[in-house]
Amino acid sequence: MQQTITNYLCFFIFLLAFINKTARFLLYIFVMKTILICHHDPSYVALLGDYLREKGYQVFTMIDPSQVVAKAHTNSIDLCILDAMLSDDQASQLTRQLIGIYHRLPIMVVSPIMSREEQLYAYRNGASDYVVMPTDMELLVARMEALIRLTEKDDKSDMPTSFTFDNIEFDGVRHRLGNKELSARESDLLLLLIQNKGQLVLRSYILQTLWGTDDIYASRSLAVFINRIRKYLTLCHNIHILSVRGKGYKLIDEKQ
Repeated sequence: MQQTITNYLCFFIFLLAFINKTARFLLYIFVMKTILICHHDPSYVALLGDYLREKGYQVFTMIDPSQVVAKAHTNSIDLCILDAMLSDDQASQLTRQLIGIYHRLPIMVVSPIMSREEQLYAYRNGASDYVVMPTDMELLVARMEALIRLTEKDDKSDMPTSFTFDNIEFDGVRHRLGNKELSARESDLLLLLIQNKGQLVLRSYILQTLWGTDDIYASRSLAVFINRIRKYLTLCHNIHILSVRGKGYKLIDEKQ
């Protein structure tokens, strides 16, 4: 009798293991998201990579930033996690190259500490989120999933991405306003305001949609971007961004 119970127990354990492996395989084939991690610390790369794989993600890990673009070219990447310890020039160039490959690729910057200026620099050059290390892994995954959902929502949008004001064309895909080349963040923010022209766009909505967070650092970054875009829009004499105190922003076309 005892031997029979033991046999049933072994079979049950084997069945659970088989179901788990099968589920992970199906997840890999049909819905698995791919994360690319580049960080100078091999132990952090291994720890985070293993955790994300356990959560059902396909993960590419590397410590050499020169490998990132090649990997992005040959694989479909849903989100990239970059080391904030990269030099400013290296980080800026790498971010722009990734956005050039994937127009709306979410890029998460991780660092044990970054100054306000360094955070603003990261956001201005295309970073989607900034995470202080060490952080709760479950919270990190939740932020990743939020960024990926926002990107997928944007990809499904059929709204126009190019507009003309005062004979000056704005192209939200190529990030250009007339002859001025915009950063990806500047372009996405301007596009969001234009697509909601004449309507109040809540600050919280802008922050969650483009930054993935509404913390104080993202809020300050948004104010910087609004001021920069206002300067660019001096080319368009009838287009202005109106601040609605405590609420958000509204793009106004005086001709309408």
